[in-house]
Amino acid sequence: MRRVFVERILIATAVAIGIAVAVGTHGAASAATSGNSRAGCVDQLLFNGVWRAEVTKVAPHMDGATQTGWEVTEVWRNGSRQELAPIDSVIQDEKLELSNGHILGSDTTTGTLSFQSVAYHDFAPAAELTYTQVFIAPNLDPSNKPKAVDVMFDANKLATLSRPQFTTKQYDFHFDLGCTATGAAAQAQGGANQIDAVPGCRNQWLSNGIWKMGVTDVSPDDGDPGSTTQIGWFVGEQWTALAPKAPADTYVGDQFLITTSGQNVASSNSVVTTLASQKLDYHTFAVGETFTYKQNFRWVPFDPTDKPVRLLVTFDAVSQNKRDGQPHFKLPANFRIDLTCTK
Repeated sequence: MRRVFVERILIATAVAIGIAVAVGTHGAASAATSGNSRAGCVDQLLFNGVWRAEVTKVAPHMDGATQTGWEVTEVWRNGSRQELAPIDSVIQDEKLELSNGHILGSDTTTGTLSFQSVAYHDFAPAAELTYTQVFIAPNLDPSNKPKAVDVMFDANKLATLSRPQFTTKQYDFHFDLGCTATGAAAQAQGGANQIDAVPGCRNQWLSNGIWKMGVTDVSPDDGDPGSTTQIGWFVGEQWTALAPKAPADTYVGDQFLITTSGQNVASSNSVVTTLASQKLDYHTFAVGETFTYKQNFRWVPFDPTDKPVRLLVTFDAVSQNKRDGQPHFKLPANFRIDLTCTK
């Protein structure tokens, strides 16, 4: 995402302070924030005006043959109308309450790494991510089963930021793991629909009045040369300029790869993929010039059987079209390429 990174650093500091405070909550009677939590069951989507989330599975976390913690699988969806990461909403922590009342936080090394995989994940509007939060406990008693999961935000800090705001005072999520939602209770609670975009297939040129682009191929990303372990996907692209510009000069946004399971991964998801996108973003085109490059997408955990099905390429058309004396986009300016069809 083309964002102000200083603001994210400030938010990250607030998160770190919140997690540091949470370290002292182990053994507390309840992880929920009184009055600020929206309650639900397993398989129930909760919505706070910005984020939709649900818990779909709880399982043991194993280190070889020894259980060292618990794994909670969650589905998140961006319910706002702009690209956003949970860290932008000042997400604080996740806590797992056990049957004896003890609390496990996401403040261990393994837990923090899994927490960061959602906290810093950039979501397009209406995009989803499935991830697993790990909770580690010393001398774990496997018979002490998980009772509830709590996801917390700092609404007071968010109110000072130029970000989408929660629409309810019950902005935290409390999932009771002793019940499972069915029927109407399991349905989504509002949020943004997918953004408008010019549709197309592979090997098809799409145009928005400033850029023409097309996807030529999709191939495995095996990481370092000589490696045979796939860690992501490459998307081969061709871009042609209809104006003498660099994409960065026309408010180009992230690209998003969507997989069969609905995973949504941004081109800014890692340092390596961000550097790849900059080869395009800062290439100054002559009118009619065509530029070919490969954009890679990497995320953890990665499943090579979860194939890419769509690519979303985004632009901030509102900002570009406000500029006098500059080329303007035809709307919609975004491109949505179906990777399962070829023209």
